[in-house]
Amino acid sequence: MSTRVHIRPLEDGETGPVLAVFDGLRARSRELRFMSPKFRLTVTDLCHLTHVDGHDRVALVAELPDGRPIGIARFVRNDTDSSAADVAVAVVDRWQRRGIGRQLARALAEYADGVGVRRFTVDMMRKNTGALRLMHHAGDVRPVSVDEYSAEYEVTLSVETTSNSVDAANLAALT
Repeated sequence: MSTRVHIRPLEDGETGPVLAVFDGLRARSRELRFMSPKFRLTVTDLCHLTHVDGHDRVALVAELPDGRPIGIARFVRNDTDSSAADVAVAVVDRWQRRGIGRQLARALAEYADGVGVRRFTVDMMRKNTGALRLMHHAGDVRPVSVDEYSAEYEVTLSVETTSNSVDAANLAALT
């Protein structure tokens, strides 16, 4: 079952959606997302998570028809390889397993393709199998390194996923 949402770019410095999604994550989901227990977002965290420029630092927000944010997907372009970007996705616990993460991952992959990103890298806890399944919706996944605690994967954005490249100007057509 897939719930339709409106997906839009996060505005630079816009904290409301970030805080709402964080508040909607249980302790276990926060640990999986941040790779350690996380009880609150610090000012530094919030600055990092809300600093976006639409090209090298992008975040997309999934909202319900009433405007409530229920998920965020983001990428930060690699400093040494402009065709690669680190990626993360978070969906409020109550809305997981309803296709929200899949919609966000696909929209983020299409946006990334539109600004020249061809690969995502993702560092995660090894036991975060949900995130790994989700990355398969963005492209072809291969392990880079896996140890007892963590895993790093590279996702080559698939042609099928990125055939209709988008950027902030035409993102609304996806939703």
